[in-house]
Amino acid sequence: CKVCAKQLNEDCSRSQPCDHTKGLECNFGASPAALKGICRAQSEGRPCEYNSKIYQNGESFQPNCKHQCTCIDGAVGCIPLCPQELSLPNLGCSSPRLVKVPGQCCEEWVCDESKDALEELEGFFSKEFGPDDSEGELTRNNELIAIVKGGLKMLPVFGSEPQSRTFENPKCIVQTTSWSQCSKTCGTGISTRVTNDNPDCKLIKETRICEVRPCGQPSYASLKKGKKCTKTRKSPSPVKFTYAGCFSVKKYRPKYCGSCVDGRCCTPQQTRTVKVRFRCDDGETFTKSVMMIQSCRCNYNCPHANEAYPYYRLVNDIHKFRD
Repeated sequence: CKVCAKQLNEDCSRSQPCDHTKGLECNFGASPAALKGICRAQSEGRPCEYNSKIYQNGESFQPNCKHQCTCIDGAVGCIPLCPQELSLPNLGCSSPRLVKVPGQCCEEWVCDESKDALEELEGFFSKEFGPDDSEGELTRNNELIAIVKGGLKMLPVFGSEPQSRTFENPKCIVQTTSWSQCSKTCGTGISTRVTNDNPDCKLIKETRICEVRPCGQPSYASLKKGKKCTKTRKSPSPVKFTYAGCFSVKKYRPKYCGSCVDGRCCTPQQTRTVKVRFRCDDGETFTKSVMMIQSCRCNYNCPHANEAYPYYRLVNDIHKFRD
């Protein structure tokens, strides 16, 4: 009989499975005889250490009342929960200042006309646009975009600069990271990104299925001398994508990356994301985002090891932020 699929961090069992359409699996821990487990993400990724606490890849948390954060492959991305503190005060207010509201976490702008206008204006620009020591650990080290009142500054969090734009909600600053590298250098893997581009302006993790190359593809040893990277090529015949034991309704001819002869790895340079509908054996259908490769390049920023790049790395490696 059908049951409602369990979601992230919910209890699960063999009779109460996790939602495989969201990349979740029932983690029974180290005990093979365990009857109950917890729904965890299937995608590969390192956990995060923040404030002496360990967070699993894909886990969301609130370190304080002003920020919401998510662990993504060893890095922590955060968005502010007090967007009104980011907007400038109303025009014509000569003495703007942020004040604490009893019983609330977020501060609010007030216009104090009782003080000297010039003195207050100078103090405002000195405070709001000068060095701000109150940004704290979040803003200094690992905030997705460090927010300083009245402006933005970029910080290296996920290895590439996020995209920012103004949302329909004037109090929401939309922030979207670039897609991460595919979790597999050959075969089907997962790519992720973080965005708050939604009506609630909440930080969420988006995933897409990716395949850089089939695992049976010939290695760089078969390339001719002087050729650095095989050209991006299409699948020789239409294929169906697979995910969690389900197959895509339609067939596609995806492009794959080749290999490099000089020790570098050949990875996607330009990609696009398409929606693909999948059908399972029981007739259930769902839609997932899938990465489509447009071009590839050779570079030294190689993904972590697997079948295509036989190097070694520490198991359960934890990324720790440093000043």
